[in-house]
Amino acid sequence: MKKLSLIVNVVLLVLVGILYYLYFSSKRPITFIHTNKDSSINHGNKVAYIDLDSLENNYEYYKKIKAEFDRKQEASNDEIINLQKKYQARAVQLQEKGPTMNQQDQESAMKEINQMQQTLQNKKQALDNELFNYNSKMKEDILKKIQNFLKEYNKDGRYDYIFSYEPGFMFYKDTALNITRDVVTGLNNEYFQDKK
Repeated sequence: MKKLSLIVNVVLLVLVGILYYLYFSSKRPITFIHTNKDSSINHGNKVAYIDLDSLENNYEYYKKIKAEFDRKQEASNDEIINLQKKYQARAVQLQEKGPTMNQQDQESAMKEINQMQQTLQNKKQALDNELFNYNSKMKEDILKKIQNFLKEYNKDGRYDYIFSYEPGFMFYKDTALNITRDVVTGLNNEYFQDKK
């Protein structure tokens, strides 16, 4: 009984090896097959991609929103730097007075420094949260605009999938599948019409 089980396992292993060899030694490209339930005809999936770097560099609405975010981030950084300078100046001032202060004044000075430090940390956290929320809404808004445009753009169903391309994400791409120019032109046309 054990010999029969061993023979069956060896035969199965040989068959798997043959299938593996046949599959990977074929020079034919591997294609995706899409089966339409209403039809017995199979066809390969139609795929396109959008280059995100080009989209970011050429989509006017994205550039406008990005510039607004950069201004908010710079204003936030300036506000934190100003608070830090005030905190440091007051801390130096209190340290210089330290040797001449009595016990109660020293405790009061330490309390003031700790309060200023806490205020600075709270303000930094609040500004970071505000920037994070603004950035999230910005990305969500842009993504929604792109998705809505692509629904209209692909209303005729010419593509089954439209991917975004980022460097390092794909190892090979056929530039004939790049629809970035069409998408950027369409998005910019929508943006300029909305501005009117």
